[in-house]
Amino acid sequence: MEGNAISRTAGTSPEDAHNVQVSRKIKTVTRSLLVAAMTGGLAVAIAVPAAAAAATATTFSLTGGALSVSSQTTAALTNGPSGNTTITGSLGATTVTDARGGTAGWTASAASTSFTGPGTPASSSTAVSYNAGAVATTGTVTATASGATAMSNTAATVVAGSSVSGNNTASFTPTLTVTMPASSLAGNYSGTVTTSIA
Repeated sequence: MEGNAISRTAGTSPEDAHNVQVSRKIKTVTRSLLVAAMTGGLAVAIAVPAAAAAATATTFSLTGGALSVSSQTTAALTNGPSGNTTITGSLGATTVTDARGGTAGWTASAASTSFTGPGTPASSSTAVSYNAGAVATTGTVTATASGATAMSNTAATVVAGSSVSGNNTASFTPTLTVTMPASSLAGNYSGTVTTSIA
């Protein structure tokens, strides 16, 4: 029929002419697909699922330690002759260790008994003074020594730590001064100095 007629050149069979027509239609469709892929159809070629994302809320904690002080278990002051009224000497290294990891300050205090020796009644000191001296620190802390501080059985502040942030230490070598009466007897004298931290 006229609508289905296939034009052909002389010398070609109806079958060959049909194949040529089909080939042209295929080429036309192929070109149309290529054009679509280069324009709006390109989105089809690169459209992939969006990458999945998952957030993980992660936490941890830091545990604070203790506030402590250490000092020598024994100390020997400078010996002197009988009748000498002032005996001095070093108590050795004292160290405050603040491992709390916080911002609270601390106070190092000291107390002392009298120094007693021979005799009945025993010869005894009349005064004891404690001087922390220079203070070396690590970490973030301002350590302030109280200077020469009179000692008794009641603890008195000798070094105060302020402006604290995190772990810190403070080290000092205190000097003890013991006042004796001129009538003190010759012999060995002893007393106890207690250092505390709060």
